[in-house]
Amino acid sequence: MPSDKNDLAQRIAICRPEDTVRGFIFKSVYGLVDERAGSAGTERLLQQLRVTKMPVDFFSYPVADFLRLIYAAADILEPHYPSVEDAIRACGASTATGFFKSYVGNTLVKLIGMTDPKRLFTSVDTVYSTLVSYGKRSFEDLGPNRFRLDYKGDMQPIYFHEGTLTEAVRVMRGNGKVTGTALALNHSQYLFEYD
Repeated sequence: MPSDKNDLAQRIAICRPEDTVRGFIFKSVYGLVDERAGSAGTERLLQQLRVTKMPVDFFSYPVADFLRLIYAAADILEPHYPSVEDAIRACGASTATGFFKSYVGNTLVKLIGMTDPKRLFTSVDTVYSTLVSYGKRSFEDLGPNRFRLDYKGDMQPIYFHEGTLTEAVRVMRGNGKVTGTALALNHSQYLFEYD
């Protein structure tokens, strides 16, 4: 089943011209498509989106273009995952991997270490501000090995962030669960539970 283009249109409608995403986040999704669907899948994606050149890692690009990329990539990737939602989660996970490999992510890991997700996510708004220009994110401690993030003004689909955040916990701890709850089109919360 293809991705929900009505949902995509609603998300694009709430984007402002100044809402941007860093280029290496785009490139992470292109890399996932190339890895899972091969060069033919990547070529199809580039043609569908009318992309003639790859984004530059630390340049900023419109979030509306990134949303189009996620939904188009999910359609190409769906045969490789149990559902289109899982394909969107995989796109999110690829961006977490891309972040940890980036200069910014690598520097952050050296500063805070990789042993406790709470240590990384207490600064979630600062971390995201290096990647995107929109939204506000906050951290709430819920006791040992549990916390919640609140994302306001963020138009990415909930499945995308579930994938991103689950992969971040996996990289840091090896296991854990992230469950998202949509409160509005651009407001969601994510519960983290890990060992």
